[in-house]
Amino acid sequence: MNTEYFAELGRLLAARGMPEQEVSATVADLTGYLAESGTADAREEFGAPDVFADRLTRGPGAERPEAGAETWKWTADIYTDRLLLNQYGAEGWEVEGIDFVGRFVCRRPDAAMRWEYRRETAHGAKEREALFADLEPDGWEPCGRWLHMTYFKRPAAASAGPAAELAATPATPSRHVFFSAKSRGLLAVFVISMTLLVLGYGFGLIDLNRPGTYLGMLAAIPVGGLLGWYGVKRDIAKGIESR
Repeated sequence: MNTEYFAELGRLLAARGMPEQEVSATVADLTGYLAESGTADAREEFGAPDVFADRLTRGPGAERPEAGAETWKWTADIYTDRLLLNQYGAEGWEVEGIDFVGRFVCRRPDAAMRWEYRRETAHGAKEREALFADLEPDGWEPCGRWLHMTYFKRPAAASAGPAAELAATPATPSRHVFFSAKSRGLLAVFVISMTLLVLGYGFGLIDLNRPGTYLGMLAAIPVGGLLGWYGVKRDIAKGIESR
């Protein structure tokens, strides 16, 4: 059933003018996202393929920002996302969704109000339904999902009252990518490790012909990936934040 859904989505994206390479990449990303999220039904996750294709291509059925509204797309890691969502929510930015590459799609009209955000984790449709039912009475509504993380928003007036109104709005940020010091440190460790590996091989310090060396290096890649993913999941569960 999902194969038919993605085939139809690909056809619709192409019909709306999306380049063939981009269609293939989009369908591949969405297929991987669906597998990671644990949702069995693509239609349940993304909606009707024609409506979803409109959203992805900003076609005839897509929602368009009102006249005078600003739009801004940005991304952050798990250590900065909630801090920045609430920082920019206080400047009037409302998240309308998360696109297929993981960017927060935001809008800010002329008459802006403050927004507040939270992030929760849920595995599978039943957990998400229970989470929605628990948060809805307090005014929270889902505004995007990425893997097993769901983001919620509500007008700050729900907790701050009249103070949620904005008399003036700061300029649209020029940045679009935000990574914490922790993420930059992990990336640096990876780059340094790969550089040392290449240098070690180049200077003959690592002999791939020695028994077990090649297999050991191959085994280290998935083991390192699994350990890294476990660490990320642990940090998400603990709600660790960092600038």
